[in-house]
Amino acid sequence: MKLKASEVQSFQREGYLKLPHQVIEEEHLQRLVRSYDAVFNDHEVGEGVRNLAETESTTEEAVETNDGKMWQVMGMWKRSEDFRQLVYHKPLLDIAESLIGENIQLFQDQALYKPANNGGPIPWHQDNSYWHCQPADLVSIWIALDDTDEENGCMNVIPGSHVSGALEHSRAKAGDGNTSAILMTSQVDDSKAVPIPLSVGYAMVHHCLTFHTTQPNYSRRDRRAMVIHYMPVGTCNGEGELLNNNDYPLLRGKTDN
Repeated sequence: MKLKASEVQSFQREGYLKLPHQVIEEEHLQRLVRSYDAVFNDHEVGEGVRNLAETESTTEEAVETNDGKMWQVMGMWKRSEDFRQLVYHKPLLDIAESLIGENIQLFQDQALYKPANNGGPIPWHQDNSYWHCQPADLVSIWIALDDTDEENGCMNVIPGSHVSGALEHSRAKAGDGNTSAILMTSQVDDSKAVPIPLSVGYAMVHHCLTFHTTQPNYSRRDRRAMVIHYMPVGTCNGEGELLNNNDYPLLRGKTDN
């Protein structure tokens, strides 16, 4: 189901859209959650799983204590047939097509898991501060595999922040003041922040230049999420090289060739 004209206009104005309809139905959702948990259970840190809350000074002991974790697995579509099918899921592609056109490639996907009681935060950032894609027209669909709210680390955005273009980022600091080995951050006016709570199976979509963050999960509930990043055919990397179909599969439409 493609977005309504009013929803597209809202996205273009605000840089994000909380989708009004469930994008993953119950039986499908149960399969995804089983596969999601299996991937995390079958892979160890350093073997496809990494902790985004880790800093340059994180010790082996800190890793073992599971203190302040934000687990990430990239390329779920390569690890699980259920998630390979998900990137082709028609409702998701209809949303992407409404926003970036009919010729759609996968840029990447990632599973993001904040465990109960000690899920770490992700600082304010723009996705394209990592990617440097040209043109910066990518959209990300963030899917809740658990109910998400302000207690367990739902998405927060700065409405309209995408219109300012790419802003300067620096390496994020952990709570102890150490520099994160992975994360980028930028200064924003967080008084303008809007939380986006989602029920399980629902989603939100945001522009790659929209500032967003997720807060720690100190609740007793896990927060599992899946994010798929879609790009229009013709997108290049920071060096101006075309992102081809071999590494970035065509999901709908055709290439320019």
